[in-house]
Amino acid sequence: MTTNRTRLLLISALVISIATPAFAEQALILPAGTFNPPQTLPAPPPDNSPQAIAERDYIKAAYRDATPAEREAAKLDAANESVRLYADTLPGFDLDKLPATKALFKTVRKNENAQTGAFKTYFNRQRPYQVDSSITPCLPPKNFDINASDPSGHTTMAFSSAIILANLIPDYAPAIMRRAEQYGRHRIVCGAHHPFDVRSGQVLGTLIGNALLNNPALQPQLNAARTELVRTISAPTPLQGTQWIATHINGDPITGTSPTLTIEGTKAYGNGSCNRYTGQVTLGNKDAIHFGTTASTRMACPGAADQQEAAYLKGLQSITAYHLNNNSLILLDSQYNKRIEFVAKKMAPEGAKINLKEE
Repeated sequence: MTTNRTRLLLISALVISIATPAFAEQALILPAGTFNPPQTLPAPPPDNSPQAIAERDYIKAAYRDATPAEREAAKLDAANESVRLYADTLPGFDLDKLPATKALFKTVRKNENAQTGAFKTYFNRQRPYQVDSSITPCLPPKNFDINASDPSGHTTMAFSSAIILANLIPDYAPAIMRRAEQYGRHRIVCGAHHPFDVRSGQVLGTLIGNALLNNPALQPQLNAARTELVRTISAPTPLQGTQWIATHINGDPITGTSPTLTIEGTKAYGNGSCNRYTGQVTLGNKDAIHFGTTASTRMACPGAADQQEAAYLKGLQSITAYHLNNNSLILLDSQYNKRIEFVAKKMAPEGAKINLKEE
């Protein structure tokens, strides 16, 4: 029975790929049946199972604990189901100015969408809000959203694209993969998917991305996009030895004197807005970072400088990862939320107040 069901799914996917104009322009590189659903992913838990009930409780908690800014970010991601999601991670990543890259990811999207559709049809899982009316999706569901929870299509798209982007511009690989993970997690905050669905999307997207990377038919497009991206996307500024000038703390713009940060080896030091500070910093694998307790001078700070300084130093203690761009640095917490944003000193806004007495 399972064999017959799978055969029907593969035939229907092939018919759709031929009949749909978007797919008619170009044959699929990964034909229907490249990945067999029951042989690739585990089946989701039944809706009334303890595991599924626990997942829905997790969704409610994720939404309840999210800040207004995090909820808005999740909503924006829900409305943006395309590789353009990486525009806030990669400097200069504007598909409208990158024709070769745009063409590549059009092909990637066609292939990913065809594979994902077969899995959604096979597993036929209800969305969280279909089972529990107390869960409200961040965007009104469409007809094709019904019974299409597993795997998460957004997450599959994000990870298949991330695998390819990380291969094309490896300097940004950690940041690309982290953004894909955050994008998938936003589907839970949005009430659109169970955690199980998001994990399934991560796996399927990774498989699709690697299959496309290694497919000879895609190599000309990959090479053209790589050349274009290397020419357009500047290499990240070195973390160590650069004087970083804070521009935002928890999304709020800096007022008055800007906090600064310099990292040299295991030492982090700078000016908090008024007082000089110094402390230990530990750099882990890839983009992991941890700031130890800081020591600072005890000058009285004018106006609101003391509050800004307190927020800055407290923010450093919550940091677990960083993201480097060309001339910019973002410090992130364990949920990949932006806590402190910096620019390299040479890029500091005109008129920015900087206290250069750091040591």
